[in-house]
Amino acid sequence: MDDIRFWITWFRTRMAQAHRDEGGFTAVEWLFVALGVITIAGIAVAAVKTYVTGQTTKLGNP
Repeated sequence: MDDIRFWITWFRTRMAQAHRDEGGFTAVEWLFVALGVITIAGIAVAAVKTYVTGQTTKLGNP
């Protein structure tokens, strides 16, 4: 939970700086955003795959 608070604080601080100094994210920040999205998508795919495999097993074993 502390990790999430850290990233939220970092993001808010970064957004405040971006409003003062520059117009948007740097390439490294976009990389972190992309990695976060890919990680979330990977977790979702793993969850769906596990669910489907479990349901298939139920169909095969009456």
